Amino acid sequence: MWDHYMSNMSPLKNAHEALKGFVSLIGAGPGHPQLITRLGYERLTACDVIVHDRLIPCELLLDARAGCELVDVGKIPGQTRIPQDFINTILIEKASRGLHVVRLKGGDPSIFGRVGEEASALAEAGIPFEIIPGVTAASGAAAAAGIPLTQRGLSSCVSLITVHEDPGKGGIGLDWRVLAQSGSLALYMAGGKTREVGQGLIEAGLPPATPVILVQNATLPDEKKWIGSLLQLSEGHILPAPGAPFIVLVGSVAGLALPDLKRQPLSGKSVVLTGPLSSEKEGLPGMLRLYGAEILFCPSIEIVPPEDARPLEEAIRNLNLYDWILFTSRNTVDFFFECLRGLGFDARKIGRCRIASVGVTTSKHLMKQGIRPDLVPAVESTGACLARELIAGETVRDRRFLFPCSEIAGVDMSDLLTQAGAQVDRLTAYRTITRRSDWPCRRRLIESGCDGLSFASPSAVDGFWEILGADHASRICRAGQVFSIGPTTTRSLAEHGVEKVHQAPQSSPEGMLGIILETLASPS
Repeated sequence: MWDHYMSNMSPLKNAHEALKGFVSLIGAGPGHPQLITRLGYERLTACDVIVHDRLIPCELLLDARAGCELVDVGKIPGQTRIPQDFINTILIEKASRGLHVVRLKGGDPSIFGRVGEEASALAEAGIPFEIIPGVTAASGAAAAAGIPLTQRGLSSCVSLITVHEDPGKGGIGLDWRVLAQSGSLALYMAGGKTREVGQGLIEAGLPPATPVILVQNATLPDEKKWIGSLLQLSEGHILPAPGAPFIVLVGSVAGLALPDLKRQPLSGKSVVLTGPLSSEKEGLPGMLRLYGAEILFCPSIEIVPPEDARPLEEAIRNLNLYDWILFTSRNTVDFFFECLRGLGFDARKIGRCRIASVGVTTSKHLMKQGIRPDLVPAVESTGACLARELIAGETVRDRRFLFPCSEIAGVDMSDLLTQAGAQVDRLTAYRTITRRSDWPCRRRLIESGCDGLSFASPSAVDGFWEILGADHASRICRAGQVFSIGPTTTRSLAEHGVEKVHQAPQSSPEGMLGIILETLASPS
């Protein structure tokens, strides 16, 4: 793979002949996607190329701007390593073309991240760069365990140690006697060598009863902790699960750890969100994370403007001709008011028109625009229910309704109103298309599945099946719990053969959270 990649690279130009780009060497933090620094995130979302490692939060890659090139240089244990020289060459080649390149690493790039080699190579090539620090894994592990790395009266210093050194050295070349006198110890990359670590420190004079805590997947929902002693470590009684990164913390401060400090109802549970990325970044993800869930973002659809906005623009210019405006989704609200503002108007243009909203989420978005809806269905958040309440509440005959919507919106509401004698102008405010960009978590989802899948629209259901293929999509849904925001989405899932669906009692993020907690939460 890498030979092919290198053979297709253009020859590097002389530093004075090429337009200089810029390289940001960024630490992504210990695992949780929101633990990247604000500056690091700003660089990540504005760059042209992201060259990333394996141990980064894949979710961050979804926030790359459109057209950004993603280059995976992750080093997988037990497989062919990607030479560091190759990575250096990629950075130089991309930046020499005038591109802004982000080199994204787990943790802090300056701590066992080989950032020095990359910085030296860039400096030698005359490429300007910056180093943006990140939260190192030791800090993440200590936070996960609920302990400090230093504490007055227990430890006044901390040593960060890599157990996996240069292979050319042969064996572990650490001076255990020095480390035994070094306060708190945080050991990185100790895979397969935890017993040797314990034995070396005991032989160097640390008491066998010295507290030890091993933290795997720190700051992530599936983090695990093993608490014990140095003797237990040396005898192989503290062993992490294979394949995932971990940190070993040794010293008096490790004795402050509590076994179940962070047990949350959804700890260890993974939930797939399938809506458009813009909406899935709000509301539900934050609530799910608060309860300990891991979020797998699998945006199956994108929301884009209509191919021809002129009919909607004309209707907005003549809002005085309408009695009601009907809003049946947050996307309709967003695109309607974007169009209204683009024409030079503000909310006052609504004038005498009354506003009907299909449910709680749509109403909240209307409130953000300064509009309080005049009618929200009390029974069920569907277009048909909204139409029935309009018909029951007043005479709709000869009334004029503006219904901005998706080009694939259902016809139940407009048909019921038309049958009751109303004039309904159904105009496209936005289009829903299947997302074409791949998901960073796609491989994991296919291989390992998930605990739950959340669908908030029929189009998200269709997009999920189209992107994954019917076989994968059906198998994953059979193995996990499937959640639907309402009856229309539930019917769409049934059409795809999903028989067991948990439908939210209320078509809102809060309703979805409630049904997910009810179904997936671990007993307290």
